[in-house]
Amino acid sequence: MSTWNLGDPEERFRPRIGRRRSNPDSVPPLGGGFRRLARKAARPARVAVHTPRESSRRCVIKSRYATLGKQGLAGMRRHLAYLERDGVERDGSPGRLYGADDGFDRDAFRAPLAGEERQFRFIVSPEDGDELDLKEFARRLMTQVEKDLGRRLIWAAVNHHNTDNPHVHIDVRGVDVDGDDVRIDSAYIKHQMRWRAQEIVTRELGPRTELEYSLAREAEIGAERFTMVDRFLSEHVQPDGTVTLKKLLARPGPEGRNCVARLQTLTDLKLAVEEQPGVWRLANGWKESLTRLGEQNDRIERLYPIVGEKAAEYQFVDPKLPLSNFGAVVVGKGLHDELSGEMFVAVQATHGQGYYIPLRREVAESLHRGDTIRVGSKAEAWLKPADRAIAQVAKENGGVYAPREHQGELETKQPTKSDADALSPANLVAGNIRRLERLVAYGLASQLPEGRWRVPSDLVAQLESRERTHSRPRLQIDKVSPPQRERAAPPITDLEKERVTIGERVAQQLGLTFVANPQRFRGQLVPAPAASSGTEYVQVVDYRHRQLALVPKPKDAERLRGKVVTISRDPAGRLSIQSSQEISR
Repeated sequence: MSTWNLGDPEERFRPRIGRRRSNPDSVPPLGGGFRRLARKAARPARVAVHTPRESSRRCVIKSRYATLGKQGLAGMRRHLAYLERDGVERDGSPGRLYGADDGFDRDAFRAPLAGEERQFRFIVSPEDGDELDLKEFARRLMTQVEKDLGRRLIWAAVNHHNTDNPHVHIDVRGVDVDGDDVRIDSAYIKHQMRWRAQEIVTRELGPRTELEYSLAREAEIGAERFTMVDRFLSEHVQPDGTVTLKKLLARPGPEGRNCVARLQTLTDLKLAVEEQPGVWRLANGWKESLTRLGEQNDRIERLYPIVGEKAAEYQFVDPKLPLSNFGAVVVGKGLHDELSGEMFVAVQATHGQGYYIPLRREVAESLHRGDTIRVGSKAEAWLKPADRAIAQVAKENGGVYAPREHQGELETKQPTKSDADALSPANLVAGNIRRLERLVAYGLASQLPEGRWRVPSDLVAQLESRERTHSRPRLQIDKVSPPQRERAAPPITDLEKERVTIGERVAQQLGLTFVANPQRFRGQLVPAPAASSGTEYVQVVDYRHRQLALVPKPKDAERLRGKVVTISRDPAGRLSIQSSQEISR
C-alpha cells in the first residue's frame, strides 16, 4: 500500500522591491556565469506606472512565489522540464527555454546560485497573444521590469501555444546578476507589472478599436465568473450593498451601461435583486461567489473530455476540509493549475458519486485510469519534532534562535553512534529555518535583523493548544490494488494496438486525455513520435477540452501541420482526416 499526504499550499508572499547597488556596466552576460557577492539589505524603490487607458490591450499575469525548500534545484529542474514538455509550441514541438538575448545559456540558468532562497514564477497571457511574437514581447517586458526594479535579473521564459490563449511562462531566480537577494513588491506584481505588459502590447498592436472593446465587454456581461465589468461595478457599490442606476449612468463612456446590463445577469444568478426601480442590492459575498462559480466552470471544462455530460455532477474535494473515507476508482486525470503544475484526478466512488481531486503532480503521475484507491483525510499535527529543539535553543539564548550560533554549537559537539545517520548540522539548521518561516506565518514567531528569530517561551504549549482547538485535516490517498488500466476499444490489428499504446503514452506526457476511438474529433494537427514498427502517426490535439487523438499520418500531413482538422471514420471504419474551415491559431 502506498500513501501520500497532501499538504497546504505554500504561503502567499509579500516581498519588497529592491534596487541594484552596483555599476550596471560591470554586469556579466547571462551566458557567462553568475557571480555571488556579499548580501546587501534590500531597499524599497518607488515605481511610477500609469494606469492603462480603457483602450489599452489587456493582459493577465498570474504569479507564484516558490521557496526552494528541501528539493532545491531538483524541484526547479522538474518545473523547467514540465515547461519544456512536448507539444506546447505553435507547431506542436517541445517548448524551449530562452532569455534576454541569443547568448542565453540554458545550462547556466539551471546551475545553483549561492544564497538563493526563493524564485518567482509568472504566467503572462496577453489577450491578443496569437498576434504577437511572444519571445520579443517577453524580452521587452522583462527589460522594463528590470528598469522598474533597478537591477539586472536572472530570468528565462518558455512560450506555450497549447491553449486557446497563447501565453509565456517566466521564471525569475531569487538572486540577481550581482548576487543580491531579489524581492519584488506584491503591489508591483499585482498591478504595475500587468500595466507594463499592457503598454507593450498596445504599442505593438495599437489601441483596441471601439468594436473590439464593445465585443469584449459584451462577452463579459453574461459570463458566470468575476469579470472586469464586475470590478468597475464594485467601485460604485455603497457600504450598504446598494448601487443606483443614476450613479452608474453618470460615468462617462460605456462602462455605466455595461454595469447596468451586468446587473441583470447577477439578478439571474441570485447575486443581486432590484429592490425598487433603478436601485439594486448586491448579495453578501457576491464577488467571492462569482470567483467560485468561475472556478467550478473551469473544473467542468477540464472534466468534460473525461466524463462527458456527467462533468457537472462531479463534486470538488477541497484538500483543506475534512473528508470521510471512501473507496473509488480513477477514471482520468488532467492539469489543474498550469502555474504550479498541479494536477487533478477524476474518481468514481463506490457509492456512485464522482469527485474532482487536485493533487501534486508527482502523486497524480503515479495514479492511472482503473486504479482502485482509498480517499480520506486525517488530522495534521501542529507540533513538529523541530519545534521542541527550536524552543529549547531559544530558551537558552534569551528567547532568540540564532542559526549561525546553533550550527556552530552542533559542529563542535562530539558525534555519537546515534548521530551516524542524523542530518548534518547545516541541514538540520536549514530545516529549523524553514520551520521558523512557517511559524512566522502562523503568528508564533517573528524574524529579527541579522537572520535571527524571536521565539515565544510557550511555543510548545501554544502548538499543543492548537492541536485541540484548530484541527487541520490533510488529504490522504491510498492505493489498495495494483493498477488496472481501463481498456479502450478492443484492438483489431497489431497496428491498432500500437496506435493506442503510443497515444496513451503521449497523452500522459502532455497531461491530456487520450481518445482511443474517436467517432468525430476536431483539433490541431501536430507531429507524433516515431513508432518502432516504422508506421508514422500524427497527433490531433483539442486544446480547449485537453484531448488528444492519434491517427496514421496522411499524405498531406505537412500541408496540414499546425492547422485545425477533423477526424472521422469512413464506412469501412478506418480513421481519416479532413481539413477544417476554421482558421487555426
